Amino acid sequence: MFSNDSLALFVQCIQKVPDPRSPRGQSHHFSTILAITLLGLLANISTPTEIQRWAKLRFKQFRQFLTFKKKRMPHGTTFSRALAKLSLADLQNAFAEFLNAILQDTTLVAAVDGKTAKQMKDDDGNPIHMLNVFIHKLKLHGASGSVKGDKTNEPGCLKKHLGELFDMYPCLKLLTGDAMFAQRPLLEAIQEYHRDYLVQVKGNQEKVLEHLERTFKDAPKQKPSDCLSSKKKETSRFVVCG
Repeated sequence: MFSNDSLALFVQCIQKVPDPRSPRGQSHHFSTILAITLLGLLANISTPTEIQRWAKLRFKQFRQFLTFKKKRMPHGTTFSRALAKLSLADLQNAFAEFLNAILQDTTLVAAVDGKTAKQMKDDDGNPIHMLNVFIHKLKLHGASGSVKGDKTNEPGCLKKHLGELFDMYPCLKLLTGDAMFAQRPLLEAIQEYHRDYLVQVKGNQEKVLEHLERTFKDAPKQKPSDCLSSKKKETSRFVVCG
């Protein structure tokens, strides 16, 4: 559970997200709507109507760190209309600022993977395929980007947005991914940002496997740390190629 200080910091970061609504006829602050929505999602409440009901029961608690124009919780329809115009980039930057503030210099490791949102369609009516970044230690989603419906675009999408990703999370030091991300241009780009990578290589990538086997032929072999005893875990280290 967040402390009051953390909640106050959370609201400060959320307030930096630009309000996409028309200034006329606003009954609630956009930052208040957004903060309640994100806290509801963290509580596994997934629809605007459910978020309204959930938040209504906690109205007194929310008033301790949120500002309300009216003495009532926003309606579920208000949540839907306000969020429909929300900029994903603006939201991700605000959330990253919050995480960076509470984590400070904590080193982060993230996994990249593509997923298809089958319940969401693009302008052509096709399922939206997104490249997602998941932060291991925090068990949190860190960022997303559309790959325009083509799974093979995932490495190119990641390469294109590496600068934005590392700007959002300066402490992100290692990216992991499946065999699709074992591509020279992408891995060289990661090195240019002075970060490391750990990717899989499949048996059908013959040339890559051949080079790896030749390079690491004489390297010392060691079991993964989770296979060792608890005493050995403290001194063991992974060797990451990057």
